[in-house]
Amino acid sequence: MNYSEFTNSNNWIGGFYELRIEFHPVGDNKRVNDALIALHTIKFFNGLWKERQDFQSNSISLPIIMDDESADQFYGTLNLTDGTTLPCLISLIRIEGESDWLDLSIPQASLELFYPYEYPLTKELNPWLTKIEDMFLRIAEIIYNHSPFELAMIGEEVSGDTNQNEITIEDLEKITCILPISLQKRLGVQGKGEELSKQLRLYN
Repeated sequence: MNYSEFTNSNNWIGGFYELRIEFHPVGDNKRVNDALIALHTIKFFNGLWKERQDFQSNSISLPIIMDDESADQFYGTLNLTDGTTLPCLISLIRIEGESDWLDLSIPQASLELFYPYEYPLTKELNPWLTKIEDMFLRIAEIIYNHSPFELAMIGEEVSGDTNQNEITIEDLEKITCILPISLQKRLGVQGKGEELSKQLRLYN
């Protein structure tokens, strides 16, 4: 991906395919920053640029300070195993009284640019999505190892679908979720799904 492709606003439209990570309770800047530091060390991730025009230039300085009820956005790229480089929006959202969220969002317009894209965005119609999901899983595991989270979700526009407090077993049938052992026990789904590292399990 070159500068022109990355900064072209047309490649940032059409919704997002996301990894959404919840940190609860709200307000722990250290957990958020530990997650950002872990993300920044991943070899197939580049960025934490303040603006799209900062492509391939200096990243933001860490740690950052999040205000109450705040939303911060940064930019980056993700390098897939097939050699494709995709743009990525990194969002930090603090919802007072609830949770902090870290979202990694790939614009669907860029997926159309690089892959044979079919809607609805399912793995049955778009088998290449497996590569993106696998990459998101690796990111989630790396982040969890440095900054344990309460819930992670993968999918199209999963923001707002559920949270660690409201999630149900029925949600696991509709949303690709990564659960730590504490949430597995609460929902009674230990031993189900696919085992990941650090007692995380994938449900999809």
